[in-house]
Amino acid sequence: MLCCLIGLLLLGAAFLRYWKTHQTMGEPGVVLVEDGDSEKPPVRLPDWVLNFTGEDLEVSKIELEALPPDTTITRKRYKLENGFFIDLTVVLMGLDRTSIHKPQYCLTGAGFQIQETVPMSISIRHPVAQELPVMRLKTSIGVRDEGQFSGLLYYWFVDDEHVTRSHADRMWLMARDLFTKGKMQRWAYVTVSAIVYPEDEQKAYQQMEAFIRAAVPVFQKTLGETVIVPQPFQSPEATLP
Repeated sequence: MLCCLIGLLLLGAAFLRYWKTHQTMGEPGVVLVEDGDSEKPPVRLPDWVLNFTGEDLEVSKIELEALPPDTTITRKRYKLENGFFIDLTVVLMGLDRTSIHKPQYCLTGAGFQIQETVPMSISIRHPVAQELPVMRLKTSIGVRDEGQFSGLLYYWFVDDEHVTRSHADRMWLMARDLFTKGKMQRWAYVTVSAIVYPEDEQKAYQQMEAFIRAAVPVFQKTLGETVIVPQPFQSPEATLP
């Protein structure tokens, strides 16, 4: 009995050693800046989207220190002339899988109260008709001397083969490929966020979803579930010369 137990332990140790030395890193599902001088090239976000003009935002020291060193964070703010803005952030993991976690942790830690969590899909028509699965969060936060604000956020996760709005599904897919293929999927966590007055929520939702439809095909290589678009009926006679 003791010999069998020792044998199983040795076999398990050998498997873990083999698995650790033979795992490979998957490709990201987002487009990276082609920069041979950088060990962590940022995601190539567009300079403008629709009528929004983009500007790079500096990532805070707190964020950088809280995440593994092989994590890449790319963030831009897109503004309209009337002052409304949308922040687009992409967190790209490396070999350390702790780079990405549930966004609810960060939001509540920053003082936002989550009021709604809505799973939904956003229809993207370019380059082909696709359904992008996203999670939409509505939060609230009070600012001294300025009143109450609504924090609106859409998020999803993407790698070179999958797109999901579910943190649990992402963890399952990552574990499955790691143990069956020896492949560490390189997931990216994408967020699109805005802060508005409560009375402006519905208009902001519309603007944010239009922004996502236009921006995602530019920086994301894996989109979602392909949709078959019915074609208008054409009789056989109409095709005859």
